[in-house]
Formats: sequence, C-alpha cells, structure tokens
Amino acid sequence: MADSPFAARPGSAASTKWPRRVPSKATQKYGHLWFVLPGLMFFCSVMIFPSVFALGISLTNWSGLGNKFQFIGLDNFTKALSHWPFYRAALNNLYIFTAILIFQHTVGLFIAVQLNEKPRFMQFYRTVLFLPVIISLVSTGFIWTLMLSSNIGVLNPMLNYIGLGFLARNWLSDPATALPTVIAVTAWNSLGWSVVLYLAGLQSIPEELKQAAQIDGANGWQVFWRVIFPLLSPSFTSLTVLTFIGTFRTFDVVYVLTGPLGSPAYRTDVLGTLIYRTAFGGSGFSNSDIQMSFAIAMALILFFAMTLICWGMIIVLRKREIQS
Repeated sequence: MADSPFAARPGSAASTKWPRRVPSKATQKYGHLWFVLPGLMFFCSVMIFPSVFALGISLTNWSGLGNKFQFIGLDNFTKALSHWPFYRAALNNLYIFTAILIFQHTVGLFIAVQLNEKPRFMQFYRTVLFLPVIISLVSTGFIWTLMLSSNIGVLNPMLNYIGLGFLARNWLSDPATALPTVIAVTAWNSLGWSVVLYLAGLQSIPEELKQAAQIDGANGWQVFWRVIFPLLSPSFTSLTVLTFIGTFRTFDVVYVLTGPLGSPAYRTDVLGTLIYRTAFGGSGFSNSDIQMSFAIAMALILFFAMTLICWGMIIVLRKREIQS
C-alpha cells in the first residue's frame, strides 16, 4: 500500500515528539488559587481594607471634620460599652427581632403550609406575598408613612368607616404605638421571605413519609409536628439567622418612618439610627455633636457581636438539624 502524501516523513517537524510538560507540585496544589485571586482582591478592597481602616479611625478622636487625628486607644470602645443610648437602641433591635421571628415562624409557616396544598391561583398568591420583599425599604417607609398619616392616610378613615374609630390615633407619634407600628411595617416587608423559604422546604419533603405516618395512624397534627416540622430545620435555621442579621441592620424603615432621632422620645431608636446620628448628626444637632470615630467604634462593636451571635446560632441550630 502506497504511503499517503500527507503522512509525516521521518525527521520532519510533524514527526518530532515534544516532551509533555509536567506541572510542578506547587502548581498542582495551589494552581486553583489563581481563579480565586480576582474575587479575593475585590473582597479585600471592599471589605477587609475598609474594616482595618475603620478600626484605625476608631482608635482616634476624629470628629469627621478636618484632618485632626489624635490617638486615644480604646477610649471610644469603653465609652460605647458604658453608653446607655447604645443599650437602649440594642434593646429596641431585640424587640423587633423577637417579634419578627415569632411572626415569621408562625404566620409565615402557616401561609406556606396552605400554599403547599396547591390551592387555585397559588402562583398569584405567592407573587403577591413576595412583592413587598422586592420593594426598597425606603419606598416601603414612604408608603406606610402616607398610609398612617393622620391627615391624608387611609388607615384611620378606614377604622372610622367600619366603626372602630376609637382605635384611630397618630400611630407614629404616639409613644405606645410607634415601635409596634415599625414592627408591623417590618413584618409586612419581610413576610415573603419566610413564606418562600418554608414553601421550598415543604416541597422538598417526600410524600411517602407523610403517607407512611398516616398509615401508622397519625392524625394531621401529628404528621406535621412529628414528620414535617423536623424536616423543616434547615429552613428554620436559615430564616432565623437571616432575620437576626436583617433586624439588627435595620435603618431605612425606621429613618423614613420616625426620623434619625427615633421619635417619639427615642422609642423607635435602633442601632442603625444611633450610629448614623452620632456620625453625621441629626435634626437640631450642631457640628460639635458629630463624633465619627465614636460612631465607628459602636459599629465595630455591633459587627463583632453580630458575628459571634450568628456563629453561635448556626452551631446550635445545626445540632438541632442533626438531632431531628
């Protein structure tokens, strides 16, 4: 058989066998880090560097105006830990967290169970319930400010129309109702998260487990409490941690509804508004009241406290998932 004219001739470049390059052990072990490097550099530039810079500022008495820096060590941190408004604001955050957590684990779970039965127009209901989540918190605050207004609002006229006019009041200026109103608005805004998370957990539970429990004689409540609810532990963990982070970061709704002072009489003052007011001043504040380094110290204390608490919550709730 004649040789093909396209076959490689001896001694030609095509017939030369090049040695295969073997990556070094270091390249094999750490080569993947080159793919992580861009994300790591971005993370360091927007998170690590600002945090370290903020820590340095918190060790000075910088007011936020001018370039006068004087090192004072940990004075700002000790001052923050003995600052009563800091604990008052943290207590308000705790009230909001507790109320929202109970609301999401009861009302949100109940609605998710009903939607899991696939009622008619389920997709419509789920969309309507999740719609407040995608609305910005500033817009949410403005919407509810208008609805609760004593002059142009719709809530008080509606109460008067249905014969409950004795309940009408200035919701955001009454010390007895200001914080509950903020909690109600926050609950309305965050309900969609709990419904979606619990609904996803319910839809991942095999029907065979429910049917097996029913065959063994379990009623509807026993099936839910003994079979369904323990399998919702991952959703419970995620929702609890996200709710804690969200409520202790709350600022927008409170600022729009009641202002930077947490009116009335600081009843709605949270850590976000306190730190903002300390750093940039508020209504009626002068330049002498602006304490940027002190505000940064409070923010860092909040950051480290939230990190430790979230870490502890995850450990405890993960153990509950394993046990269930």
